[in-house]
Amino acid sequence: MADLQKMTDWDQLKALLDQRANSKALGKIDEAAFLQHLKSRVKGQDAIIEDVARLIRLQMAKQKSDRPIANLLFLGPTGTGKTELAKAMAEFLYGDDKAMVRFDCSEFTGPEGKTRLIGTPLGYVGSEMGGQLTKPVISNPRRLILFDEIEKAYKDIFDLFLQLMGEGRLTEQGSGKTVDFTQCIIILTSNAHAEQIGKIQKDVTDYHEMVNAVKGYLADTKVFRPEIVGRIDKVYVFEPLEGMVIAEIALLKLVKLGNEYGLKVKFVAPELILQALIAGQKVSRFGVRELDRVIFEMFASSLIQAREAGAKEVVVNVNADGTPSVSAADGSMQSPAKERGLDA
Repeated sequence: MADLQKMTDWDQLKALLDQRANSKALGKIDEAAFLQHLKSRVKGQDAIIEDVARLIRLQMAKQKSDRPIANLLFLGPTGTGKTELAKAMAEFLYGDDKAMVRFDCSEFTGPEGKTRLIGTPLGYVGSEMGGQLTKPVISNPRRLILFDEIEKAYKDIFDLFLQLMGEGRLTEQGSGKTVDFTQCIIILTSNAHAEQIGKIQKDVTDYHEMVNAVKGYLADTKVFRPEIVGRIDKVYVFEPLEGMVIAEIALLKLVKLGNEYGLKVKFVAPELILQALIAGQKVSRFGVRELDRVIFEMFASSLIQAREAGAKEVVVNVNADGTPSVSAADGSMQSPAKERGLDA
């Protein structure tokens, strides 16, 4: 092996292979598999998911492009699945939801935000560090880039968006490199005017007419500059979640919590899901994120006890007093410990 190591420049070869992998076009994607993956992660937004899957398949089939794969705007109340859909898209399209680069625009409310994104100019302290937006794309040009709560961003940052979404290129200030975003998907999210947009949803039944009405409303109220709206390929308005959709999300969150503790959840009593929804009445105000706290407080302790008792697969039932009990799926153990009370 020592002789083999001397036969080529392995560092250079690795760099060439990485470059080849990064520059490889995504090309054809399986829309049915993509759609199934998205629906497994995001609940209650089927019409949006179906259109997203179709749009991305068509856009990625292009052999050449001089702009990002897609510029999308996700609108709607908090906790309706906007960020989760972005993560699910990144996981399927780029192999890992860590391929998503996320920015909370409430942290970019001043003039320094532009510098954070594209780097400090050459000659200033920190210029060698690169930008928080440009550096990840230089290292891997296949990214999903998410700007959350875009309406809170400083006005000068919108100038960057015009160039990013239009030409698909930005120049990093410190290095002077031109960064190519044409293999990226750009997603903007906004909770702005959620109540008014919700009213438009109810009043306009045709989806395309509703989206056009929402676009007009955003432009008229100056939530977004008209030239930004003009660069957006599709606007999606997320529906508020309720009823069985939230119940399904609660079940998914419990399964995920079980996985985090190394357990496979095989069954959950419906009464316990209902308890979680009642305890999480704040869901209507804070979105489904509130369910994470509720599910953790209700089930974490019992799941840990089940794991410590040797269970690998569990069923979650309800005791006579209404508290959760976790038992091995094969019935070999039971953990009827009562959970502490919940403050809904």
